[in-house]
Amino acid sequence: MKVKVLFVGSFLSKAHGTKGISEKLKELLENSNEFSIRLVSKQKNKILRFLDIVLACAFSKHQITHIDVFSDQAFYITRIASWMAKMRGKKITLTLRGGKLPEFYARNTDVFNKAMHRADCIQTPSKYLQQYFQNTGLNIDYLPNSINLTNFPYNGSNRKEQSLLWVRAFSSIYNPDLAVRILHEIRKIHPDATLTMIGPDKGELQSVQALINRLGLQEAVSITGPVPNDQLFRYFHSHSVFLNTTSYESFGVAVMEAAACGIPVVSTSVGEIPYLWQHGENILMVGDFDAASFAAEVKRLLESKELALKISKSAREKAETFNWEVIKDKWIKLFSK
Repeated sequence: MKVKVLFVGSFLSKAHGTKGISEKLKELLENSNEFSIRLVSKQKNKILRFLDIVLACAFSKHQITHIDVFSDQAFYITRIASWMAKMRGKKITLTLRGGKLPEFYARNTDVFNKAMHRADCIQTPSKYLQQYFQNTGLNIDYLPNSINLTNFPYNGSNRKEQSLLWVRAFSSIYNPDLAVRILHEIRKIHPDATLTMIGPDKGELQSVQALINRLGLQEAVSITGPVPNDQLFRYFHSHSVFLNTTSYESFGVAVMEAAACGIPVVSTSVGEIPYLWQHGENILMVGDFDAASFAAEVKRLLESKELALKISKSAREKAETFNWEVIKDKWIKLFSK
C-alpha cells in the first residue's frame, strides 16, 4: 500500500508558469510508486487557498503532513496546518524553505518554536538555515533540493555575446531593478550588451519598466514574463551571464539550474550561496548590492573566455551532485520511516 502524504503550501505553477520545488518533488516521488501525494493548495486567491488547506488538513485521509515553511504571513499556514495535523495524530514533517526565516524567528520566537515542536521531523535544503536554527536548540536535518538534469542539459558554447539573463519573480526581495542598473553599468564599457528578464510580476514590474525607460534601455532589455521550467534551458544556453540579485537565498534553485546548463553565474553573497558555491571556482560573488560592483564581476566573464569556461565547467560538476538520482533515496527514506 502506498504511503499517503499531504503536501501543504502554495502551489501556483498554473498562475506563475513554473513549478515550485514541492510540485516537482511530488512528481519525482510518485514515480517511485511508493507514495500518493496530494498538493494543497493550488488556489491563487489567498483566502480560498487558506480554506482549501484547512479543509484538507481536517478531512484528508493521509498518514503524513508535509509543510513548506516560509516567513511572515505564510507562517500562519504552518501554525494552523501543524496544529490540525497534531490534533488528528498525523506524522508531521516541516521543511524550512524561506530565506527570511531567521529574521522572522527573531521577531516571533515563541510562535515559531510552538510550531516547530509539533513536528516529528524538521529539515531544510539550506545549510545556512540548518546552522542558524541548530544554534537556537532545534534539531534540523539537512536534505538538499534536487535538480532534474534531463531538463537542464549542459552547453558551454554558442552563446550570444554580451547577453545577460535574470530569472526570478518581479518582487522586491529579488531586486529586479539591480539587474537593470547592472546592464546600465556594463553598457558604459560594452554598449551592445543586452538583458533578458524572465518571471511573473509580484508587484515590481511597473517600476522596473519605468527604470528601463528612464535609463534609455528600452531596446536593450527584453521582458518575457513567465517561462515553463522545462523550457528555461533554451535561455540558459543562449546567454553569456546569469545574474542572481536576490536579498535572501535558502537554496537557490534558479542558480543551480543555470549552473547545470553551463551559464556562468554572478550572485549576491547571501544566505545559502556562500555555503554551496566557491567564488572564482564555480561562481562569482558580490558582497553588496552595488551595480558597479556587480558589473565589475560581469565584465571579468565577458572579457575572459578562459574564466567563463572554467566557471561553466566547475558549476556543472557541482550541479551534478544534486541530481535527483543522487538525492531521491533520502526523500524516500524520510517518508517511508
